[in-house]
Amino acid sequence: MRALASFIAGAALVAGLAVPVQAAPKKAPAQSGGKAAPAKAGAAAPAAGGHAPSPEVERAMLYLKVLISGLQSEKVEGPIKGALVGCIYNNSLEKISESMDKVIAENPGKIHRDNPTELLSAMVAICGYKPTAAAAGATGASATPQHPAPQGR
Repeated sequence: MRALASFIAGAALVAGLAVPVQAAPKKAPAQSGGKAAPAKAGAAAPAAGGHAPSPEVERAMLYLKVLISGLQSEKVEGPIKGALVGCIYNNSLEKISESMDKVIAENPGKIHRDNPTELLSAMVAICGYKPTAAAAGATGASATPQHPAPQGR
């Protein structure tokens, strides 16, 4: 299972590198004094070396980090990890992100983007994992809102 989590983390890293990078601005020719012309303030690129990701992409990156963390955690049970892998395998990250955004919007005050545990619980629910009654009672897990969107296995 660790190999699978490492593979997913590596794939996410490679996917992040596949984003087209803007060409570096050409340096202005030297002026008669041997000094380069000062750069315009608006022409400076962000420190990341490209353009800033859109809010949708930033949320998708957050959700992917939560998913990967869940797969790498020893506290998350195997069937839950299986549901997460099935979900990302059968659905695009865009579809999962849209479903997560919808669930968060439908449950204000219950699911916060700054709480990875709440996000993981919501993701597990939208991915179709349904704990058995005995397992839910034994772990004290609370029910999260069900959403009909992406289904794992």
